Order: sequence, then structure tokens, then C-alpha cells
Amino acid sequence: MAISAYFRKFDYRLWVLAGGWVASAMGFALAIPFISLYFHSELGISLTGIGVFLGVNAVIRSLFQALGGELADRWGRYHLMVIGQLVRSGIFLLMAISVYLNLGFFAIAGLLIFNSIFGAMFQPAANSTVADLVGADLRTEAYSIVRVAGNLGWAIGPAIGGYLSEHSWVLLFIIAGGMTLISGSIIAVFLRGIKRIIKSAEKFGIADVSVLKSHLILIKLTFLIFITYLVVSQFITPFSLYAVDFMGISKTHLGYLFTINGLMVVIFQMPTTKALRKFRLTIQMALGAVIYAAGFMLVGLTATFIAFAAAMIIITTAELFVSPPALAITANLAPEGRTGRYMGIYGFAVTAGWSLGPLLGCLLLDYFKPHFVNFWGIIAVLALVAAAGYYFLTKKIPAEMNIRRNSNK
Repeated sequence: MAISAYFRKFDYRLWVLAGGWVASAMGFALAIPFISLYFHSELGISLTGIGVFLGVNAVIRSLFQALGGELADRWGRYHLMVIGQLVRSGIFLLMAISVYLNLGFFAIAGLLIFNSIFGAMFQPAANSTVADLVGADLRTEAYSIVRVAGNLGWAIGPAIGGYLSEHSWVLLFIIAGGMTLISGSIIAVFLRGIKRIIKSAEKFGIADVSVLKSHLILIKLTFLIFITYLVVSQFITPFSLYAVDFMGISKTHLGYLFTINGLMVVIFQMPTTKALRKFRLTIQMALGAVIYAAGFMLVGLTATFIAFAAAMIIITTAELFVSPPALAITANLAPEGRTGRYMGIYGFAVTAGWSLGPLLGCLLLDYFKPHFVNFWGIIAVLALVAAAGYYFLTKKIPAEMNIRRNSNK
């Protein structure tokens, strides 16, 4: 298929959203992977203290992910995305001021929580917009596109962030805020006409827990996604602390490792999605979880930059298998007009895993040091548990919801 024809296959607004995603991910990747190093190295906060803070942040972020999904259905995607990004850009600027004035841990931690809240509001709206803009047969591919876009930002951001964290934390947060502002501006200008997909007549309340009670498949899928992202989250905060503070690699080299991750997704996500299209989505996720287990086990057996780079390549390969199918299945399971709510549920599971994972990781790092291989072994076992769950879930999800239909007709 010609490149121009491929671009025309999708609504042009998907490509606009992908552009905003690049800038947003770059701003995120500039700062967030290094914030735990700032707390530990610059402010002297213990690993346990950092873990407890991340756990509190986890609960708050997860709740707002679920709320963000509901609001995306009720108020519309556009305003949530724009407001979320513009507010986050201002928060990054306040973080830079806090560092400059030496306001300490609580000021920066509080701002980071507010950053997480508005990021949590943005993500379900953005994911729902992708599902709105394409049909079911193109969803896995569309989520791969925005994931490539995000990882392009992720490839650039850590390389710059690693350098800046060695020289100027203030400038690091200023640039992160600037990139987030660019993201919000792109969405504000070019997605202005995107329609409000659904206006829900009923209010969301405790009774809506029945969405989960009556949908056993969604319960199981959500739990497995949570376990998966408990594992995935170890390659941000715990891996950063382990590699820099215990194994002695530089922050600049840490940035290069995250750049490897981002570049691999940019280069290989679409070919991988195409190569795996004949496999059930849950089988793809099961294979990815097994690869995660191998990658994190290797982290525990290595101590050099080259070996860490090899482990990062394996971990990133697992990412290529897992992320787009998880989003596609969630969107496919959603009833008409409830994509935002289901993306909120998905986001709750992902965010809970991403946020509680570092708490688990920091506590276990503290407990097992200097025998770190035991910690990474536990993480590998969790990945294998998720793999088994996805495999057994394959027969439970209707086939039409568990495949990527061939769109090249």
C-alpha cells in the first residue's frame, strides 16, 4: 500500500492527535523518569519514602482515570484533552519554580500529584477519541499509530532529560512544561471541530459497578492488565534507582536506555502489529508477558550499560506485543456510547499498575538489597502469571472481539 493511501485510510484527525501525543510524551519523558532520582539523590528521600509517596499518588491517579473516562463520555473528549494539557504545562512551570526556590519535597510532590490528576483526565479522553475516529477493524492499527507517536516523544525526551538532570533540574521542568503546552495547543487548534460523541442521560454512580459485575470477561481482563502494568512500571522508577544508585550507570546513560525503548517502538511497532495480526489479541498479550519475564530477569543478572541495553531491548519487544491489543480489546468490549467509560476502567487498571508498581518495587528493593536478583525474580514471576491468565482468557472472549480483522481488503 502506498504511503499516501495509508495516510488517507485514517481520519486526518487521528494524525493530528498523534502529533499532539508526540509533544505530550516528550514532555512527560523529559521529567517523570528522573523525578525519583531527584527525590533520592538531591533531597535525600529514602526508597521507602519515595515508594509510599508513589503509592498515594497511585490511588489518586487511578480514581481520576476512572472519572476521566466517565467525563469523556459526558462532557466530550475535546475539552478534557485541552484543559488537561494546558493545566499540566502550568504545573511543570511551578515545579521548576519550586526547584529554583528550594521549596523541598512536599511542594514538588504536591505539584506532581496535581500533574497526575490532570494527566489521568487526559488519557481516557485521548484513547476514546482514537476509538471514535476509526472502525473496529482498524483499532489495533490506530492504537499502534498513536503508540508510535508517543514513543517518538519518549525516544527524544529521556536523552534530553538525562543530560539536563546532570546540569539543571529547573530547565528540565521548564522544557517539559513547554512541550506539554505545545501538545495542548495542537489539540486545541486542530481538533476543535471534533464532535461530542455521546451525551449520557443517566448519572454515573455506585450502581454502575454492575458494568463490572455483569461482565466477568472485563473483570478478568482488567485484573490481568493491572498485573501486567505492575510489572511494566518497574522499568521507570525502580529500574532508574537500581541502575543509577546501585549499579552506578550515569543519568545520561539511563536516558539513552529509555531512548532505545522509544526508538524501538517507533521503528518496530507497526511491523510487529502487522506480523501478529493473525494471532488472537490475548495470545499476543500472553507472548508479550512471557518476554517481559525474560527481560526483567535479565535486569537482575546484569550490572553494565551494555547488558542493561540488551535487557531494555527484550522489555521493549514485550511492549510491542502487549499495548495495542489491550486497548483494542477494551474498545471492542465497550457497548455503544460507553467507550469512554470502558477506557476509564482500562485506564484505572493501567494507572493503578503503573503507580502501585513503583511502591512495590521500592519497598522490595529496600528489603532485598544487596540481593537484588530476588526482587527481579519476583517481577518475572508476576509477568508469567499474567501470561497464563491471558492464555486462558482466549477461549472466554468472543472471537470477533479478540482478533484484528484484515483491513487491507
